Amino acid sequence: MDRAGLEIGGSTARLSCCDNSGVRDLVELAISAVARHPAVTRVELAGSRSRGTHEELSDWDFAVDTSDFASVARHLPTLVEPLEPLAAQWEPLGHFPVYMLLLRGPTKVEYLFLDHSQETKPAVKPSPETLPAIDAHFWDWIWWLATKASVGRNDLVKQHLPKLYRHLLEPTGADTVPDSIEAAIRDFLVRRSQLERQYGLEVSRALEDEVRRGIRRLGYDV
Repeated sequence: MDRAGLEIGGSTARLSCCDNSGVRDLVELAISAVARHPAVTRVELAGSRSRGTHEELSDWDFAVDTSDFASVARHLPTLVEPLEPLAAQWEPLGHFPVYMLLLRGPTKVEYLFLDHSQETKPAVKPSPETLPAIDAHFWDWIWWLATKASVGRNDLVKQHLPKLYRHLLEPTGADTVPDSIEAAIRDFLVRRSQLERQYGLEVSRALEDEVRRGIRRLGYDV
């Protein structure tokens, strides 16, 4: 795939040449949002979209090189505000740091820090402070599973449902591994409602509504 280079904020940003202006706008915005940090030395479209092997709903992955990862990580929540994410969080289970965004669409954007490593983090214990993050991680993960199932990757769904259970559903009180995406959603909604009543709060439904609209378009009854 041919690429064009952009100089943004002193960083070399590379993006695939696209005929679709909306796609190009997303790529340029995702790159420029992070490239403006002085410690970012390069932002490059990565993954299947850079190779031209992507599906319509594939993630938008961007590899990021930095001279000061800690500083960039600290400022990422502010840097990505122009993208107006419904959720923004660090992936807790990967071998290298990944900052994940879920935008309207839904559209999933990930910033990959491939030159760094991390230990897998344990499941988060539910609390009034952590429930919004648990909710965001759940819907992000569900959307990813639905996009994989939509292109016939049921093997990935089968592989990830037990992981979803161990890291998100079991800590909220679920006692069985769900056998489908729909079952996982039903279980989570029950447990989240119980926790909301217990804590006297209500998590925003904006992310849930966006994801559920998206997976209904893929044929799920949720």
